[in-house]
Amino acid sequence: MKLVFNIVLALVAFFLYWSTIIIAFLFGLARSIASNYAYRFLNEFFFNLAIGTDQLGNATHKELFNATLKKDSGYKFGNEDETISSVLGKNKRNETLSNTGKCLVWVLDLIDGNHSIKSIEEDE
Repeated sequence: MKLVFNIVLALVAFFLYWSTIIIAFLFGLARSIASNYAYRFLNEFFFNLAIGTDQLGNATHKELFNATLKKDSGYKFGNEDETISSVLGKNKRNETLSNTGKCLVWVLDLIDGNHSIKSIEEDE
């Protein structure tokens, strides 16, 4: 029964998110333009979207990421409060990345120098 409840809860959350994201974005943008802080709104909106998506991916993709991005002894993916980048950074620091993980870290570091190490969340 708990499984059915969690499936329904996930579907409702998914529907609410995707059915309102454009409205929420346009509403926030309109308010920010009227108040002369559109740049700050856009910066915060997309940063929060990135962090939230990153945390969601860490939680929902843990089986795949634990099997492909780190060695068996590495720090595990799966904490819903931690980003993928933080877990990658901890595994890079501990030298427990798989070859696939090293490639992903290399790509992230091209975009943002030393990204995974800078993203480490010690409290998670």
